[in-house]
Amino acid sequence: MKIYKLLIFLFAVLLASCSKEEDFHVDVDESALLTHTDSVVALSSYDHIVTHTAQGKGYPIVIMADGYDATEVNNGTYDKAIQNAVDALFDREPMVSLRPYLDIYTVKAVSARSGIGSVKSYTAFSSYFPDIEKSSEVRGDSLTIMACAEKALQNYGYSKQEARSLVLEHCLMIVLLNSSKYAGVTYFCKIGKSTDGYPVGNAISYIPVNPVINVTGKYGFKGDVFNELIQHEAVGHGIGKLGDEYWYDDVKEHPEYQTPTDKVVSTFNFIFTNGYMQNIHYDANVTGTHDVESNSWIYPFANDERYILEDIRWYPGAYVYVNKFFRPSYYSIMNSTIDTRNNTFNVPSRASIYRNVRHVADPSWVWDYEEFVGFDIYSTPTSAAKGAGVDMDTPIIMPTQMHVSPFSRLQY
Repeated sequence: MKIYKLLIFLFAVLLASCSKEEDFHVDVDESALLTHTDSVVALSSYDHIVTHTAQGKGYPIVIMADGYDATEVNNGTYDKAIQNAVDALFDREPMVSLRPYLDIYTVKAVSARSGIGSVKSYTAFSSYFPDIEKSSEVRGDSLTIMACAEKALQNYGYSKQEARSLVLEHCLMIVLLNSSKYAGVTYFCKIGKSTDGYPVGNAISYIPVNPVINVTGKYGFKGDVFNELIQHEAVGHGIGKLGDEYWYDDVKEHPEYQTPTDKVVSTFNFIFTNGYMQNIHYDANVTGTHDVESNSWIYPFANDERYILEDIRWYPGAYVYVNKFFRPSYYSIMNSTIDTRNNTFNVPSRASIYRNVRHVADPSWVWDYEEFVGFDIYSTPTSAAKGAGVDMDTPIIMPTQMHVSPFSRLQY
């Protein structure tokens, strides 16, 4: 995968211009892009299929699909993909128990052609795989995706201003791709933290609907890993704002940083090594130091006897590095989506997901450690890092999270 060049570019984007306009579609005339956006928004249909029952307005999730032509929309194939995504969202904890705090909206958009390929073509959200043979990267039309999400919220009770604010600051948008390629990526279009210290930022997760894989070895996954990708990309990255807990055996120093420019080094250090992401409560499950006591998010769990079976401490290997960064558990869904031992979130990650859902659903809510533990032990009483401390097979390449700002102007 061509992850490394992408990361250099994206790190520079974050540091230089969190609020700066960035557009992956620079080769498309803006007026044509806006015309396409207007058409998709007008011709799509919208629904509200899961309604929150708890106090507050609910955490907004908007699900749409790309690469489905009129035949597939009319024969129910599109609706089935949407329903499978909803089922996958509630496939495991903590999302099962957080359902009362969620609102799920859907967008039904018809594409002129069926399927997702290696170049932009006539699909509703212009999704494509720029390096279909070697990379899990996905690109798409973020402006149209966000415009449809805003319309969905407006159709069900939000004013235009409220809808736009939610879409920019908190909404999770899931774009299902009519493809069997094993891929997946999450874009953060705006990142930061609120004045009261909670993470701020929307997310767009691109996930193929039938990502089939056949991994050899004792713990290799064979079959469809759609549910795992939904949990890793949409729930982990999109809602939890979690970092990747996987690594590559040969990456001790990032290849692109062996002879980098001073600007690239300072950007990388500022964002990750110096804890910028953790300071805004992103990537709370990953750190650049192995000192557990220095991490106020991880330490309470590592020191809590109620979580002794999860063996929370710092294990080397995260952010693709073998030993430069550390993760809090040996196995995790943020580690791999295709190793059968990595099928749950560790407790610091569950806590991040819980915190973000509760605060977005009800901004008056305040984080309380013991309240979370009561929720967590009730919902996941048998949670533990199964086999912790046992050597893993060679880590498996998995989809990549990318932090970007595709659009900030939103002039539609």
